[in-house]
Order: sequence, then structure tokens, then C-alpha cells
Amino acid sequence: MDFNAAEEEEFGFSRNYFLAKEMGSSGKKSARKLSDINVVDEQELREASANIEPKHQNDIADLINSYKSLYPKWFFDLS
Repeated sequence: MDFNAAEEEEFGFSRNYFLAKEMGSSGKKSARKLSDINVVDEQELREASANIEPKHQNDIADLINSYKSLYPKWFFDLS
């Protein structure tokens, strides 16, 4: 197979790929609109967020303590 034949084959493949993509798409737009979203009342949202159980509190506290203990080293390295 010479260079031109390989190039033509590659061109044919890419052309067929994009034609298939065009034919596969239905052309329909999404029927979803911003107005279709159910808006939650602010008070209801606040109540729900107040009832969320915090997860990984111990891990977060350990990470913050680690950052605090390493701060002097960071300060020294950056100065």
C-alpha cells in the first residue's frame, strides 16, 4: 500500500465517521428548561441542611491539626 492509498483510506474513514455522527443525531433539542426545575423553599432548605450529619469530623480535625503543626515548616521554607 503506498502513501496516497493510505491517506485516502484514512480520509474515507474520518469522513464516514463524521457522516455517521451526523446521521445518528436526531437533531432534537432538549425539552428541559430552567423553568422546569422545582424550586425549594429557603426555609425547607435550611431545615434540611441543619439535619445533615457531619461526616469524617475526626479525619477533618486531624488534617487541620496536621496543617497547623506544619505551618512553621512551611513558613521557614517559603521565607
